[in-house]
Amino acid sequence: MQRSRKFLLCLATVAAAVALIILGVIFVRDGSTAPGPEELDYPPLARGEELPDPTADFYLRPETSPSSFEFDGPYPETPSEMIVYRIIRPKNVTEAYVRELAEKYFDMPSDSQLEISPPRPGGGPPLYSLKTQSHLFEYDALTGFFKILKHKKAIAVFSRDREDYPSDEECRQIATQYLKEHGLLPDDAYQSGMADNAASGAGISVGFDRMIGKYKCFGQGSEILVRVGVDGEILKVSKRWLEYEPWKIAPIKTPQQAFKELKFTQGLLESPAKVTEIILRYHTLGEDPYIQPIYYFKFGKPGAYGIVSAVKQEHLLSREETWRYIKQQATDPNK
Repeated sequence: MQRSRKFLLCLATVAAAVALIILGVIFVRDGSTAPGPEELDYPPLARGEELPDPTADFYLRPETSPSSFEFDGPYPETPSEMIVYRIIRPKNVTEAYVRELAEKYFDMPSDSQLEISPPRPGGGPPLYSLKTQSHLFEYDALTGFFKILKHKKAIAVFSRDREDYPSDEECRQIATQYLKEHGLLPDDAYQSGMADNAASGAGISVGFDRMIGKYKCFGQGSEILVRVGVDGEILKVSKRWLEYEPWKIAPIKTPQQAFKELKFTQGLLESPAKVTEIILRYHTLGEDPYIQPIYYFKFGKPGAYGIVSAVKQEHLLSREETWRYIKQQATDPNK
């Protein structure tokens, strides 16, 4: 009987230890018990289900005359499928909501002059503007994008001399601190680049882009910009940051297939050079109802790039169908 009790006690101890190890693994993996987007089981795109092609605006070369640029590799390792996200549009946008937003983030007075743009073709959501003697605030009710701009006449010190502005590092710090203090810097944002516009008097622009999981985004739906003036004065802040939710799983082309397609696509290349890197990214566009994966091609020439949809061709609308679809979404995003 005593030996039996010892055996049961030992068994219970082992079971408890195993349970603690399992719980420890769950908690340590990401610092929480919540699974990440890649771990959840979303439905696949159904047979015949098609998405708008994010590269539909690009000029396509005839298949008989491919581009001559090459890629020496190596090709990246890529998944066979990725999540497609569905954009969540702003709802119940009112004058009161816009005024509250402008006051919350930019201290715009509650009695700022309001203007509402004429409805978009087809009756789409309008653009709201609030004006004061010093600032202009704009909010797009279709996308949720907003910005504030300081009027030139209200700028404390105007200069075209770069020496009058803070250093690059100081501009980065000023922009980051401003966004943090005003609750405008999301956790999924990273500092992406700078633009020196001091020669035109437009200051130094600091940009922030977005990560979705381990993938960087491409497109105007994932951009934050802060323009810094003399003595660190904030001249402009814009936030184009789409809200989204996981939707479905899409099968993905191989990078070899995407490169072959790129050779028949001019895309955004002014003068193609050699491809230096192929990267999977997420494409974010304000009018597009989905955030979907693309292949981003870097070229040896600075600023030259190309993109190809990463979703397999059988799940993409044609260029003409995509144009009609996006136009309809811009007027009635609920359809």
